[in-house]
Amino acid sequence: MYEYLVSSGYDQVKLIGVGKSQHMSNLSNWTNGNDTPVCADQSGFAGYAAWNEWEASQRDLFILNHEGTLVFHENVTGGLPSDLESLVINLVSQIPGDCNPDLMCGEAITCCEGLLYPTTCCSENCDEPIGECGECTDGEVNNDNPCNPWECWGGQWYEIIIDCQEEMGVPCEGGVYIPPAEGECCSICISLGDISGDGIVNVLDVVAMVNLVLSGGYDEVADMNSDSTLNVLDVVLLVGIILG
Repeated sequence: MYEYLVSSGYDQVKLIGVGKSQHMSNLSNWTNGNDTPVCADQSGFAGYAAWNEWEASQRDLFILNHEGTLVFHENVTGGLPSDLESLVINLVSQIPGDCNPDLMCGEAITCCEGLLYPTTCCSENCDEPIGECGECTDGEVNNDNPCNPWECWGGQWYEIIIDCQEEMGVPCEGGVYIPPAEGECCSICISLGDISGDGIVNVLDVVAMVNLVLSGGYDEVADMNSDSTLNVLDVVLLVGIILG
């Protein structure tokens, strides 16, 4: 039956014999015509440990499911049960299908069988659940992490993808990226010289730069020649931009 099941595609079925060491001379009765593994339970101080632990007798048959749980135990001296094949096939059908980590999935929190998964594939791409499904109100937004916000749609939470220019390699022409403000995700491209950050380079920025130079301070936006130092050269360059 074992060879028939394997040849029929039920290769998840494994057959292992555990015999007492005193019977190993008769091993050929078990292994002739097949490649089924057989283990020898060595006799020790407490007898045969494996047989004792499983309370086994000669010609006992044990069947375990894919989780290692004992589901069948019977002595088969009088023959195999008539429903043994259907029992094994039914157990095989309960084994979860293999997942595919390379499966293309949508980036959206999805509820499957009461559990939340980070993609629309649920567990089919080998993802682990990230929590239990919970109710939410359509339009509700969770912005606890500004770079990973969530929005409720159809009673389920979905991740909002944030694409930041700096992270995508978009250059900040004529300026520098400054860190995002609290509650924001993406850095901001600020033109060199716009120290006030109002989008305009004017005399107010010159005053701010002079104050930085006199106080020995530093601001990357004010470093017109990008030499990591603020001095009169940066002031001259800024004035030239305003006049020109």
